[in-house]
Amino acid sequence: MSVFSDERDAIQKKTFTKWVNKHLGKTGLHVEDLFVDLTDGYNLIALLEALSAEKLSRENGFTRFHRIQNVQYCLDFLKKKNIKTVNIRPEDIVEGSPKLTLGLIWTIILNFQVSVIKQRQREVSGCQGLFMSHFKD
Repeated sequence: MSVFSDERDAIQKKTFTKWVNKHLGKTGLHVEDLFVDLTDGYNLIALLEALSAEKLSRENGFTRFHRIQNVQYCLDFLKKKNIKTVNIRPEDIVEGSPKLTLGLIWTIILNFQVSVIKQRQREVSGCQGLFMSHFKD
């Protein structure tokens, strides 16, 4: 069972890293290792800013306090958006916890990517009859 879990985590890490980099590309930032590169909160802040087009607060220092505060800003932002981050503390992300980092990114994907898909579905649903009319003689 542990081998399956490790393999699943590796696949999720790779997939989530690609998704994060796709959205961070707008900012010029890049993540190599999800469990390391999110620990200071900077990339996480940049990701949420890219996804939401909103500005988040940030601490500019490099101490543990600054890293925890930056991740806390992210968790507070998600909470303000009514996005639940159950049992994820800033310290978990700062310490690079694989399970909780993957959980946080999955929560972000679900809430931001799914909202984009729903928006596109609404846009397309009003055009269903329109497409067929283009092909009639």
